[in-house]
Amino acid sequence: MNICFVANFFKTYFFEGVANKLKNEGMEIYWICFDQEQFDHLSNIYSKGNCLLLSMGVIKKEAEPLADFKLNELVMGDRFLRHQQDWAFDYLKSIQPLAYNFVKEKGLKFVFGEITHAHEILLYRMLKMFKELKCKYLHPQSVRIPNKRFLFLEDEFQSKVCGEHLILNKEWESEWKIVEAVRPRRVAQVDKEVKNELSFSGRLKRLSNFFTNSNIKSDLPSVVHNKTKRSLIAVVQELNKFMYRFVKTDSFEVIQDKKYVLYTLHMQPEASVDVVGAYYDNQLKNIINIWRILPDDWFIVIKEHSNAIGNRSPKFFKSFKTLRNSILLHERVDSHKIIENAQAIFTVSGTIAYEAALKGKMAFTFADIFFNKLKNCTKISIETFRAIENFDDLIQMAKRANEGKMSIEDYSAYIYKISFKGIVDAPLNSEDWADEANFETVSRSFVSFINAIDE
Repeated sequence: MNICFVANFFKTYFFEGVANKLKNEGMEIYWICFDQEQFDHLSNIYSKGNCLLLSMGVIKKEAEPLADFKLNELVMGDRFLRHQQDWAFDYLKSIQPLAYNFVKEKGLKFVFGEITHAHEILLYRMLKMFKELKCKYLHPQSVRIPNKRFLFLEDEFQSKVCGEHLILNKEWESEWKIVEAVRPRRVAQVDKEVKNELSFSGRLKRLSNFFTNSNIKSDLPSVVHNKTKRSLIAVVQELNKFMYRFVKTDSFEVIQDKKYVLYTLHMQPEASVDVVGAYYDNQLKNIINIWRILPDDWFIVIKEHSNAIGNRSPKFFKSFKTLRNSILLHERVDSHKIIENAQAIFTVSGTIAYEAALKGKMAFTFADIFFNKLKNCTKISIETFRAIENFDDLIQMAKRANEGKMSIEDYSAYIYKISFKGIVDAPLNSEDWADEANFETVSRSFVSFINAIDE
């Protein structure tokens, strides 16, 4: 079977570790690369004929697209291309025929990659549209809870699991446990990474990269190439990190005896809000819209994401605090304590909605996400807010929606049937990052999935 991996920064190392194991299983491995250095490295291992280079060198002025793939949306949602619209559209048009022909000529059955950058989402949309290619773009994604398990998503919004009506995992009965609200393993690892970034040595390293351009590849589309723009983005982020220490935050005791709803802020830019939560990526607007439907004696509570400090300016928090009955909690306040006392939880696509639903609390997501199948976890929209008479009406709507959703026990069985052992989202330099045993586990899971879906 011919399968392909899409290179993506440090994730390429992980995919390469898995691909090497799959190659030993007799699978033919192909790669789609986005810079020359990456291409040369992978070509030496898998041969040039098995690798496609889609660097900035392929750009043709006024290239003809194969179809309409909502390029405006793709460019606006990409953290790099939105700053480089002078060539971004030509790039996305230019890679279309090259990618199409590569998939067709190599007879690819599956393409595995992230759904983060515009070119990745474009590849997904192309394979979805051009059914004659008989190839699926799949995104290996952590199930979030329980830890050390992953599944394969087949849409760009993390709502549709490939093979979700099948029993993909033949070992599910021996692995099955009731899913409980626990802190995802990755969160603790990312917190450690953030502490390192905020340290003096972390700042020094970023400063060194900034002046030496050591992390900038001239042909990679996923980089802001204009040094002035790149400098401005970096300076603003560092300034925001510095200024956040002067933003007044509150302790849990401030809200302990109050009626409140919680909205947890996402990192941004980040696929979880810019891609999965497309059209709900203005988080301040989301918060204001939630506040508008609350009873007038309730409070709107937000909490900064611990690894997102620097994403938002002091102006964001100042604007939030103009809302009556608004509280900004310290980012280190235990989310589970906040959930316990909350009337409801709101998020774009965050795991906190999943955790809240597992605790029996009402949770609402603006994105349609795979764990919305669980009772008490409901997808909402602006139209929902317009339609309800008051907040209690929203709760009653969610209770009615629960009639068609899974109990925790049913959801637990479901998630074990469609997911596999392995860690696919280990942060760089964490203990799981280069774990050989994990490569072995994940590759076995890939084989099990491919065999099950190909039956």
